[in-house]
Amino acid sequence: MTTQPLLATIRSGISGNIREINVRHGPSTNFSITFSAPVQLGGLRVLEVEPDAELRHFGGKIFQWFKLEFPNLQIGWIRDDLLDIQGDGTQFGYGVLPQPAFAFDLSRTSTSPDPEREPDPIPIPPQPTPPQPSIDNSLERVAAAAFNITAAFEGGGYASYQNTDRGIVSYGRFQFTLQSSNLAAVVERYLEKSDSFTSQALENEYLVRIRAHDEMLRGDRRLQDLLVQAAGEQAMQDAQDEVAFERFWSVVYNLSIAPRNILFPLTQAMCFDIGIQHGTRHDLFSQAETALGVPLKSRLVDNGIAETTFAQRVAEIRHAILVRIAERDNVPGVIRRADAWLNLIASGDWNLQGNADGVITVFGKMVQVRNP
Repeated sequence: MTTQPLLATIRSGISGNIREINVRHGPSTNFSITFSAPVQLGGLRVLEVEPDAELRHFGGKIFQWFKLEFPNLQIGWIRDDLLDIQGDGTQFGYGVLPQPAFAFDLSRTSTSPDPEREPDPIPIPPQPTPPQPSIDNSLERVAAAAFNITAAFEGGGYASYQNTDRGIVSYGRFQFTLQSSNLAAVVERYLEKSDSFTSQALENEYLVRIRAHDEMLRGDRRLQDLLVQAAGEQAMQDAQDEVAFERFWSVVYNLSIAPRNILFPLTQAMCFDIGIQHGTRHDLFSQAETALGVPLKSRLVDNGIAETTFAQRVAEIRHAILVRIAERDNVPGVIRRADAWLNLIASGDWNLQGNADGVITVFGKMVQVRNP
């Protein structure tokens, strides 16, 4: 009985809104993108399989890259966490796969032709030890990197100010709103730290109204001027970061990150960004867990799901939600934020190390993540 050659199919996202993935010139995200291919494209003949050239890995498992032949005779490489494979994969160490299987979940074995010996597992190459400091995945570094990324999405700086949406007034690098109690918390923290003329004016003229969520402040130009002025003080910058840490980062960490044993800085940063945009008690994570068939708030890896798989699914669900919001409210720009996270996940930079300078690009802005 003849077995079909090993064929690959590009995996579809749960939301159905991810239409294309990048095909690269070699087995690493450091290789250039040669073209894009649509999800669900199947029948791609596998020509070679190689470990990630940079030895990027998850849970001790090196990512594998598949060299594929496309219908137009183009050749390119796609990573195993974006593929299903089926057919005779013996020559690549996968054995015969009668049904489609998620390539990342499979382990390769030796392809030695010696019939006298059992195939050995392909050894995981030792991790490189370049002459550079070890990766800093401390809470402080990861939180600061997450803050920098989300600030780029939210509009940038500590002085950012807008009064056009339902928040009445949105201020600061994380757009703390008057409608909620977050703007009041920022102003109160700032007043504790500063005795400047600006802080005295805010306290005497506006604190009571800010605490009362006074909607008449939407068009108050003096309030805007005072808040923008205050943003130049270290006291206000510290106040914004402290409130963000206490009201968002700590809540997200204790409510969502720690119970699920989310370890990668990239996933943690995405969790914080979701908390800022969707609120700390959203249901995106539970939707992903339901879709993946695991108990709610179960620990990743222990529940049989890799963190990379979980993060990808959460990002896809968020993308679908923002597509609906964009269509409902005629604000197509919100989709760019979801696209950006899908691109960050596709980059495989799970430890948020960035380029040679420790920088990633978000919305065209250079964001420091390795040494934030």
